Amino acid sequence: MSAHLLPIRLYQILEEHSDSEHPLSMGELRHLLWVEYGVSCDRRTIYGALDSLRYAGCDIPNFQDSRDGYFLLSRKLEPAEVRLLLDCAAAFSGIGDRQYQDLERKLLRGLSFHQQKLCRPLSLPTGYRGLNRSVLLAVEVLEEAIAASCQVTFQYMEYGMDKKLRPRRERLYQVHPYGLCFANGNYYLICRYSGYETLSHYRVDRIQSPAVMLGEPVEPLPASIDLPRYVRERVYQISGQSIRAVLLCENSLLSDVLDRFGMETGICPHSDGNFTATVTAEPEGLKLWAMQYMERCEIREPGWLRQQMERFFFEGWSLYRGSDSLEPTDQEREH
Repeated sequence: MSAHLLPIRLYQILEEHSDSEHPLSMGELRHLLWVEYGVSCDRRTIYGALDSLRYAGCDIPNFQDSRDGYFLLSRKLEPAEVRLLLDCAAAFSGIGDRQYQDLERKLLRGLSFHQQKLCRPLSLPTGYRGLNRSVLLAVEVLEEAIAASCQVTFQYMEYGMDKKLRPRRERLYQVHPYGLCFANGNYYLICRYSGYETLSHYRVDRIQSPAVMLGEPVEPLPASIDLPRYVRERVYQISGQSIRAVLLCENSLLSDVLDRFGMETGICPHSDGNFTATVTAEPEGLKLWAMQYMERCEIREPGWLRQQMERFFFEGWSLYRGSDSLEPTDQEREH
């Protein structure tokens, strides 16, 4: 084997077999070089290869520093970072099982065998995986169009009663793309149609056959639209004009309100265990958010939105009134 290849093989062994809890002695390094790559080296040659790796920027302690052996002090991704990324990928239903497994394998590759055993996602992969197998390719094409400030065309899919994806319409969509965002477990394209000021949102896992329209430049966003702020104000990715709203909430909802609407939310505590929150959000998404906390959250302003909520709850109540039982039976509880 070429002497220039030895540092690479040595790095691969340290990456796969060592960490701070599992350092490798000189004897173990020599043994693994022989077993895995058929390389026989003396100590002096290995010392030289380790120095070459350190000179190249690899964080490997000297034996005099660790007294236990050799290992990588730092990696491109630490175990906690890999765990976080794997949990996010496991929760995203837009990619298929094979794509998830490929991503998992790539992320785990930079950890030692010992770290990989401790880095399996605690959250179970979603039971449903989207049928669009080209979602990662769609992301690449959309990112290319955004970076090049070019329009993009695509086919947008939706499910039929046979549970299969089919085009929503025959004609291709052609839009001005501005960004991608992840919200509520889905990946969205934020875009606009020519001649319209309002923005539209499309789920990336429903986009097929995207193509960059070279020579078709993207129209700049209106000066009134701050894209990061626009995305933050959408409780759900529903397009529409943001409004100022006042909520009356129980104190137990304070963390949920700040998590959802940000630290810019105006908070006014009351002495009765409630607080008033002044938020900026898109109204349809705000109604859906408030609905899940209907026993602890009340929309006070604007009046027209409060009236919509009243009508919304009345129509829902009319669907469920007359139920035979208000409480689940013991058999239903068991299931």
